[in-house]
Amino acid sequence: MSDQKKPKKLLVAGGGTGGHVLAGIAIADEWRQEFPNSKIMFVGSEQGLESRLVPKHGYPLVKLKIGALNRVSLKTRLLTMFKLPFSFLKALWVLIKFRPNAVIGVGGYASGPVVMLARFLAPLFGIKTAILEQNSVAGFTNRMLGKWVHQVFCAFEDGASTFTRSKVVITGNPIRSHLKKLPPSKDEPFTLFIFGGSQGALGINTMIMDALPFLKKENVEFIHQTGVNDYERVKSAYEREGITGVRVEKFIDDMASCYEKSSLVICRAGASTLSELASVGRAAIFIPLPTAADNHQEKNARIFEKIGAAIVVPQGSLTGSQFAEKILSLKNDHQRIHSIEEKVRPFYRGDSAELIVKGLVRA
Repeated sequence: MSDQKKPKKLLVAGGGTGGHVLAGIAIADEWRQEFPNSKIMFVGSEQGLESRLVPKHGYPLVKLKIGALNRVSLKTRLLTMFKLPFSFLKALWVLIKFRPNAVIGVGGYASGPVVMLARFLAPLFGIKTAILEQNSVAGFTNRMLGKWVHQVFCAFEDGASTFTRSKVVITGNPIRSHLKKLPPSKDEPFTLFIFGGSQGALGINTMIMDALPFLKKENVEFIHQTGVNDYERVKSAYEREGITGVRVEKFIDDMASCYEKSSLVICRAGASTLSELASVGRAAIFIPLPTAADNHQEKNARIFEKIGAAIVVPQGSLTGSQFAEKILSLKNDHQRIHSIEEKVRPFYRGDSAELIVKGLVRA
């Protein structure tokens, strides 16, 4: 791919969640590695995590004033409709000025105007357009864009059914990760690693807190990322139960060491989390976010569960004693944990970003 006529400029559109943004950064990193003299630009929203994550990784970011249209109040929808013309004008200005060779939407509302305009400009400027669908069910924006773009990259085979099959390439989910494949987890000490994403998850925290009275005498150690807002409540719960051997943090940077120490992970089922767990090879109880758009987290998790690669517990479906019983049944059956660890590994593809970059070049 060293031909000078091959694409050099990449525009990554979208964001909102950490999963969308980090996938875009993984693709950008691969593009830069493939084309060292390339130029890369991100376009996102003012409210999303891209405002913090993209500059942190050294890429320029243009922000659009844009909101949601799906599953929101009438007021929010009207406000979004008012902002849309301005977002389209700014997106048009960015595309004409930057003149990308390829544009990929990674999900989130900001990808809509950029990818749509890029597709209309494609015959004039020779732009290749694509989207990445990270989940097993396509989101609102991607369902719309998938009808128009040249190429659709899907993390799951199940996600391909929404789109014209000839456009689809199954790539797995690209993650920007230095996490290494880990050996099987240790039987002792039995350590739970609990997290709900960078913001924490009140629902997961509450389920664990309800289970603590039934776990405190069972030689269980805890690593718990609570999120900033729920830290004091969770910390007090461990103290109230007199539990030692616990690490409670608002936010954890050294995920690699936590995965290494963990015997079992309890977490949400976002696309990037699933890929991380598969990359390190750890067993998990997934507690999907019940308010996720199109219930995509539970649908993602059920794909893993179907082949024995995870356990799914809907939020609030178990009492504290029932949840503790489920955790302890795994603690006492480490062979099952090892079986889950083996079955989750194939869900990770280390070449996902490479496949997407190659697909963009060929699109």
